[in-house]
Amino acid sequence: MIDFSMGVLKLDKNRKYLAMLAPSFVTMYEYPSIVYKLRMLGFDKVTEVTFGAKMTNLFYYSFLKDKLEKGEKKTWIASPCPTLVTFIRTKYPHLVENLVPVHSPVGCMALICKKFYPNHKIVFIGPCLTKKLEAQELGTIDAVLTFKELNDWMVEENIPEEVTDSKYHISFDKFYNDYTKIYPTSGGLSDTLNGSKILSDKDILIMEGIPNLVKVFDQFKDGVYKNYKFLDILNCMGGCINGPGMFGTSSIEERRKRIFKYRDYAWRYEKDLGRTGYRVHVEDLDFHRDF
Repeated sequence: MIDFSMGVLKLDKNRKYLAMLAPSFVTMYEYPSIVYKLRMLGFDKVTEVTFGAKMTNLFYYSFLKDKLEKGEKKTWIASPCPTLVTFIRTKYPHLVENLVPVHSPVGCMALICKKFYPNHKIVFIGPCLTKKLEAQELGTIDAVLTFKELNDWMVEENIPEEVTDSKYHISFDKFYNDYTKIYPTSGGLSDTLNGSKILSDKDILIMEGIPNLVKVFDQFKDGVYKNYKFLDILNCMGGCINGPGMFGTSSIEERRKRIFKYRDYAWRYEKDLGRTGYRVHVEDLDFHRDF
């Protein structure tokens, strides 16, 4: 793992580093200024997690379609949230087999980055504390920073509020995918799954918060919760845009609006700034995960 002591990441000038930015970044930072800032900190590559989220969705769709076509009676639980995965493993171990065995967007994107940038150390930056545990378990991510920790680091390095120096590349190093930018909002997974051919709205339960979810988990019977086929659930109320690694006083609704505004901006203006990510580009990668 990369040295992270005293709240500041220590980058070795003789190594190359890649910053993997959670899609919720736009609720905390201005774009494209944040890309400049990360390059000033020493990151050779800066990517979004959006292509990883697309791969999560494609594997979710394939997995759920297969199980539903076989008539398997089980309520499947979304597994991108490491806090919920840990909670289920600890308090409801009998429901581990209900977790969809697919990597989170972070896990998928780490595999993608390892393929295309094999000589880079990977640092994930996002709103979640338990992503640090996920990174340790997966072994494909070298360090995890919360947005709060990134902010402290930028203050320590005297990174200015606005950076527009032309020597720093403005765009992400990425495969371009805009629709998954809404992934960190409540229901973001099911909203971008494009699963209407296999799941109806009444088949899906969208919910957040451990107290609410305990009631759901307690009512599972023989691997099924009521008549739901898929639970799109998260630990943090409002989704990852309300994670513990965030900072500032903006409301969940304000953050949600920023996410959709950025998504719409990307649709209109950024089609030519990156490659379009397709499954064929990572056909040799396996995004399944065992719990």
